[in-house]
Amino acid sequence: MLTSQIGTVLKQAVTTFTNKELFFQNMEILKALLDKTTAEDVNLHPQFMTEALWQRPNKAPVTYIDIYEDYNLTIGIFILKPDMKLPLHNHPQMHGLIKVVGGKLKVTSYSLNTEKTRQVDGKAPPGSKFLTAEKCAENLLETHSECCVLEPEVRNLHEIESVGGPAAFIDILAPPYETVIPGNGARKCSYFRVLREVAPSVFRMQEITSPSWYWTDSFPYTGPDLS
Repeated sequence: MLTSQIGTVLKQAVTTFTNKELFFQNMEILKALLDKTTAEDVNLHPQFMTEALWQRPNKAPVTYIDIYEDYNLTIGIFILKPDMKLPLHNHPQMHGLIKVVGGKLKVTSYSLNTEKTRQVDGKAPPGSKFLTAEKCAENLLETHSECCVLEPEVRNLHEIESVGGPAAFIDILAPPYETVIPGNGARKCSYFRVLREVAPSVFRMQEITSPSWYWTDSFPYTGPDLS
């Protein structure tokens, strides 16, 4: 039986994040495969890209579809209502890949512990509720765009916003949230707000609770079998 496109992506993602010796070569292969992946490959229901769905009373502003999860990685789909965003949040020592499969996204991201941030006040101590990060160039992503890669230190903090209508993207995270960082406990998703600019393109931020306007519901995965 032929392997589906999303099945090939999953197989390559497992290889990429479990074989550290060939990580960079495997990451390039994974990115190339993800770049070719479409809404049809995951059977994304057309209703998610209609404005009518998001106007229903009590509909969550974000829907998540869980495709796959193990200790090494997660793959899922986020669908955002028009002009909605995933709040500014972090990926503690994680890689992330974003591939738009519907609509248009704006990704605003910040990097930790760059030369500019060290010049301002050094690296924030562990457990600090405040941090300093350098803003990266914004990414405007559409279905034909290459995937956006978020690294453990580069673009680690980010906000993802739908533009001009609903938007959907495949999200690969490795390792997943809640897995353990040796000596530092479980990976948690923390949210932040920008306080002020402290140097050109360098911003001071404060950790906050999840914003009240952000919540999600779920929808079952109906794409090709990955078992």
